[in-house]
Amino acid sequence: MTAIIEQLKAARRALGMKQSELGKKLGLPQSHVSKIEQGATDPRLSTVADMARVMDHELMLVPRQLVPHVTSLLRGEDDRERRWQPDEEVEA
Repeated sequence: MTAIIEQLKAARRALGMKQSELGKKLGLPQSHVSKIEQGATDPRLSTVADMARVMDHELMLVPRQLVPHVTSLLRGEDDRERRWQPDEEVEA
């Protein structure tokens, strides 16, 4: 959970959003957002999901066997042959 919270904190900062702004959107006091980001409280999964969505992120449950593939996609690595091909562009 710590890694997820750290990523959400980084996303909030990248958006230039203050803890108080995030808290307002979530219906939580700034102090609670601070405690979550500091690891001083263990938030509910629904709270973490809501935090992600407010910052245009999404939590996903990935089968363990697919984690290396998903990680590779997220990093932009292409160590295998493509399994999909974009549709051909139609010229007007």
